[in-house]
Amino acid sequence: VIAILSILLVMALPQVLELFNDSRESAFITQVQSIYRAAEEQYVSDQLSPNDGSTSTSYCKDETNSNTENDLNISNDDVLYNIEFNSEGQITLIEVSDGKYSYTSTSSPVKIGDIKQVDTTYAEVTCD
Repeated sequence: VIAILSILLVMALPQVLELFNDSRESAFITQVQSIYRAAEEQYVSDQLSPNDGSTSTSYCKDETNSNTENDLNISNDDVLYNIEFNSEGQITLIEVSDGKYSYTSTSSPVKIGDIKQVDTTYAEVTCD
């Protein structure tokens, strides 16, 4: 009985681990899409609010960023991001990393529907 259970465990464990990793990757994709939407909302809000003539065209949070003026106030402190808009209000760059997964796109414009594949290697996010 123990031998049979051991064989079943050895056969099932890789599939369970794959499901676990797939769900973490899927959760990260959802997080990237949420950051994309938050950046769009913040951009529109910044464009509509009265200001001194200088409107933000990028939102960024990196490991060394002490300037929270262009921070999207995302609740997850582990997620770093850099998002840039062009003069037409389209996202032209998005970089997001949580330390395990990362997503980068420089297609112009970046579309939320294109956020489907993530990189499993760490990519450093830097604010300029």
